[in-house]
Amino acid sequence: MLSICRNELKKLKRQKMARMLWAVGILIPTFGTLLCIKNHYPFRNLVGTNVLFGSFLVIPFVFSAMLLNLFELEERNHTLKNILVIGVPEWKIFLSKLAAALVIVVVFTGIITAYTVAGGIFLRNYIPDVFHIFGIFLIISLCSICATMPVVLLIIMLRKRNLIAMIAINCFILIDFLFVWQLTMFHCLEMHLPVLVAFRITYPFGIIEYTDNLKLGLDTLYYPMDKGIFLLGATTAVSLVISLWLYKRQEADV
Repeated sequence: MLSICRNELKKLKRQKMARMLWAVGILIPTFGTLLCIKNHYPFRNLVGTNVLFGSFLVIPFVFSAMLLNLFELEERNHTLKNILVIGVPEWKIFLSKLAAALVIVVVFTGIITAYTVAGGIFLRNYIPDVFHIFGIFLIISLCSICATMPVVLLIIMLRKRNLIAMIAINCFILIDFLFVWQLTMFHCLEMHLPVLVAFRITYPFGIIEYTDNLKLGLDTLYYPMDKGIFLLGATTAVSLVISLWLYKRQEADV
């Protein structure tokens, strides 16, 4: 399965669309970092900005678009039947694409970490703990990806209709991001949407410097950790099980 995953990553490397996604994913955190540096915001604001726009916008967008691109390549090049003929089961192909997209998530987490560390050097004239910052972004990004897993189901359901699939997953991610960005304005604290749960249970992790005015935010956004992890785990499991079942059924009907 590892070799299949490597092949999926090689496919992305050759795609113009994938290179465009890399450019978008790199530029968005740039703007947030430069904005914080220009306005001399505290380092904690830089971390919060990159969490919001990086982990809850860039990471889900890149993950979803890369995954859609991998399934699109499969349809465009008609490679799936050849792979199935040599005895590779559908679940391995499905999971290898998912793993390749997750590898991209880890890489982009590293990029966001690099921006944050560079911003910390400008803002505070010292080098922040790189591994600590990376760990924060990785945990938050993975929770965000768990909340984004329903897009996998959208991608499988809309196979061979790639334009509609792209519009659907982009709308899903943008709506999720708006809910997170304007959580209190939209009065969403009573809602149990996976993306809101992901944001609320990881909010304490993104606090680099504790201040008294953060107490209100911690109390307002509090969500039971065990309940939140269960909800995100259930969202991921249900989305992947149904997606894999549909994927195998689609191939059986061909």
